[in-house]
Amino acid sequence: MDDRWNTTSVAETHADAIRSQVRILTIILIAMVIGQLVFAGVVTFGLGAWNAPPTGLMLSAIAGAFALQMFGMAVLVPAMAQKAGLKKAAGNVDAILPVYLVKTILAAAFLEGSGFLNLVAFMLEHNKWTLVPVGLGILFILSLIPSEMRIANWADGARRTQAHE
Repeated sequence: MDDRWNTTSVAETHADAIRSQVRILTIILIAMVIGQLVFAGVVTFGLGAWNAPPTGLMLSAIAGAFALQMFGMAVLVPAMAQKAGLKKAAGNVDAILPVYLVKTILAAAFLEGSGFLNLVAFMLEHNKWTLVPVGLGILFILSLIPSEMRIANWADGARRTQAHE
């Protein structure tokens, strides 16, 4: 069936599925952030890394370079996964919605890994600037927390884009 002339929005037809995805993504993304915050608290206050003088630069430099790469990957890889997923879904909304979940978790996972590596660098070498990528990554992950309307608008746009191709 050709969906091109269907004007019913995804929000109207798939509200329960969208609500479920919002709940799942919110839990996953908040857990990723809390894990980093707890580890940062342990490193900073429990191990006293904040008050210790810097002891090296090698791991911190590697972690900083890794963070730059992971921020790029957090943009590129989810976009590629989205493109492949939407192509496979072929306009089927039931197959389009999980693509949003996958692309969002991929982006957050790259940033979470980068955050933990920078926290380990901070723990070992005590360079306070290694906390900057951690904070930026956490903010980026928090910005990924969806609303029902955000997912519905994304799915509507994906469905319309596929109808024109």
